[in-house]
Formats: sequence, structure tokens, C-alpha cells
Amino acid sequence: MKIAAVICEFNPFHNGHVHLLERIKAEGGRRVLCVMSGSVTQRGKLAFADKYTRAEHAVKGGADMVVELPAEFACAPAEIFALGGVKTARLCGSEELWFGSECGDLSLITAAAQLTSPANTAFQKRVREILEEGVSYPVAMQRAARELADEKVSSVLASPNNMLGIEYVRAAAALGCNLRLFTIPRLVSSHQSENLEGEISSSKAIRRAVAQGDAKSAALAVPDFVCPTLENKSFEAGFAAILKKTILTSDLKGIFDMGEGLENKIRKNALAAATQDELALAVKSKRYTYARINRLLMNIALNNRFTAEKLKECVINFINVLAVKRESRDLLRAPARPPITGLRDKVRLNVPPSLSDEADTLFRCAAYDFEEKMRLV
Repeated sequence: MKIAAVICEFNPFHNGHVHLLERIKAEGGRRVLCVMSGSVTQRGKLAFADKYTRAEHAVKGGADMVVELPAEFACAPAEIFALGGVKTARLCGSEELWFGSECGDLSLITAAAQLTSPANTAFQKRVREILEEGVSYPVAMQRAARELADEKVSSVLASPNNMLGIEYVRAAAALGCNLRLFTIPRLVSSHQSENLEGEISSSKAIRRAVAQGDAKSAALAVPDFVCPTLENKSFEAGFAAILKKTILTSDLKGIFDMGEGLENKIRKNALAAATQDELALAVKSKRYTYARINRLLMNIALNNRFTAEKLKECVINFINVLAVKRESRDLLRAPARPPITGLRDKVRLNVPPSLSDEADTLFRCAAYDFEEKMRLV
């Protein structure tokens, strides 16, 4: 049987994710491997629940095995997130990559990937010219695409999952992966939708409802086995305290993706901010988006000193397995790197400390403790 990969966060796992996994399984002859972010997410936040619980939810929802996307790739811009995800998927024997997108049209996403390629000098030149007008980078890209291609391609660049799809196309090409890509339309209007829309709602809307004390409404959008995690208490305050202490006592130069002069602005605003979001809003600008600043703040808390150049080399020496279906345990033999299923494997394989370990420690300090052991579901 083929191994079909999904690169994901499941933050939390919801009914839309169930639909994606069921759609893959409906094709027949496939087992689903999920490459999932661990304790930190691409938006620069601690995950909604610990990684082993979320991985267990994924297996209960249709996945065969869930492995961890290392933290240095998980909390990074879309290009690096995609490179790490695609590389991990291939190391685990995946022949296909499936993802949800707003447009649901792989040919359109591929066209947008070609247009916006760094090798397209005409496009990149026009983007730089538009940026000089003081607009944000996403707006500059959409305008340049509208001028040099058409409205359809430009509209692809306006949606986050489309953009991630573009990066998957590029990552597969850059890594020389013989992966077949498939996309299906998302069932909700946007990954960024903030309001619950019944049984099919975005992760962001679910998290927002829970934060506002409406776990009952949020429960309609997730499988029953996810509902207990909706009662998790917020750990924003705990993380903010850790973050502020790190900012005030650490050398911020050399932190991954730290822009020139940003460390001074971050230090200046740190104490007055009650939460990570407040600090990000105080620091963001037209040049540095809110999303980028939130990721930067998380990387400060992690003391992430990787460089973009190093991450683009995509060095992955171990595969951390978070959960596996009992009937699919043979997949543990699929990875081309040694699989880790718990602390015993780490000791046996002499695994060095990693940024994922730092992320786990951060989660434990700000949120709650969890057992570091693969879930057999």
C-alpha cells in the first residue's frame, strides 16, 4: 500500500481534518502518515494540547502513524516549514503529499509557485518596487501577480493554505522528491476564520471560542474524543512570564530570523506587555508582520540560533514517532532514519539534545507535564 503524507498541526484536531483523512482513505490502497508540529506551532505559539495527545487524536480520526516535525521547522516561515515537512515525509517512505487549500486547484497553485519563484527575476523586481511604496510583502506579491499574470493567480496568493501549498510544490522540487501532490478544497472559508461555523470550523475559531469560555459550542466542531482537551486552561500568562524573563536576561542577537534593530524594540516593550500577543502588536510594523514577530518571540523563548541557510540543508537524523495505529505498527520500519518512540530509544541511540526538547520543556513549564512516550492506539 502507498503511504500518503499530510503535513499538519491539528491544533486542535477537528471535523475538517477528519474529512481530509477520510478523503485520502476513500481513494483506496493508502495508509496515512501525518507529519505534525510538536509543542510549538508555525504561528509562534505553544500548541493547544501536548503533541502526544494531538497525535492520538489524529490516529483515532483516521491516521495510521504520526511523526513529529522538528521544532526548528515547525516554528519557521512557510518555506522552511514546508521543506522540513516534505523531507520528513519522504524519510518515512511517503509517495504522496495531500493538503487542503482554499482554491482546491493544484494546477493553479503550481502556476503561482512558478510565477513567484525566486528565479523569476521580473516578478521579484516588481515586488521590490511595490514594497518601496510602503505596503506589506503579501500585498506587494498579490499586486505583482495581478500585473504579470492574472487575477486568478493573484487570488491564490491571498490565502494562507494556498501559500503553504505553493511552498510544498517548491519544497518537493528543491529536495528532488518524487512526491505526487494532491489538494482538496477546505470545507471552511479560511484557515484564519475566527468565528465558529457549526460542525465545520477552523482551528482558530475553535481556539477562540474556548478562550472566550464557550467550549460547548466549540465541541460541535471536533470529534467526541477531542472534547476533553477543550477544557484545558489557558497558559498564555505562564508563557508570557517565561518569555519576558528570557528577553530581559538573554543575548537576542543571533536568534533565528531576528531583524536588524528588532532586539532593542522587543526589549523596550517587553515589560509593559501582559501577553505575547500584546508584545507582538507593539513591535510589528509594515516591514515586520504580526505573524513574523510572534514566531520570533517563540524562537527567543526557545533560544533558537539556527540560521535559514542551515535549515534549508534539511538535516534530519531521527524520526520522533508520536502515535501509531496498532494495525499499522509495521510502518515503524519505514523511516530511513532511526525512529524514536520514547526516552529509552533516546538513550539507546545516544540522541543529542534538540530544539524539540527545548520546546517540550517550555510547554511543560507554561502548560502541563506529559509522558514522553509514543501512543499505541
